[in-house]
Amino acid sequence: MDISRRGVLGGLGAACAVGAVGFAGAATVTDGEAVGGLGGGSGPAGGSSEEGDDGPESAAVDPDAPFVARVTGDDGTDALLFDASDLDRVKGVFSQDGEYLVQVVLSEAGIESFRSRLDEAGATDDPAAFVVSMTLDGTEVRRVELDGETVDALTGFDWEGVLTLPFGEERVARSVYDRLADS
Repeated sequence: MDISRRGVLGGLGAACAVGAVGFAGAATVTDGEAVGGLGGGSGPAGGSSEEGDDGPESAAVDPDAPFVARVTGDDGTDALLFDASDLDRVKGVFSQDGEYLVQVVLSEAGIESFRSRLDEAGATDDPAAFVVSMTLDGTEVRRVELDGETVDALTGFDWEGVLTLPFGEERVARSVYDRLADS
């Protein structure tokens, strides 16, 4: 399975494609091909998508990798949203518009758990009151504020569980990719 399925959740502040839905300015959900050509080809692990390069490598995810995303709310809610065991594939590192991107694909069971956990936390009722915090080895590497439009897209029928995680520093993106990839 490659990471070129519909429903890419993408980068902070990036509306990378026509029809993209903002994730509180922190991600996009598209209906069609992956944003900006992401998801194509394979090449060296952690490679770039520069011309002449086959692109980043796609790998199975190590289910024991220390990567966790939690959803927290203004009301004190703090719940697991997903972790490495909910993921199927990882692909990276892409460089786009000054950010370094890593794509992950939730497994079928991971998609259902993601949606259930989002709903159980209350984020489907009041998205603006929630934040997603992603940690690697217990250190926060990404924080994303939720919004209604994105939560609707993430819980909609067309979203197939592809997430694009943007990072401002290449070393952080590479670390996330390297720790998630089952080598």
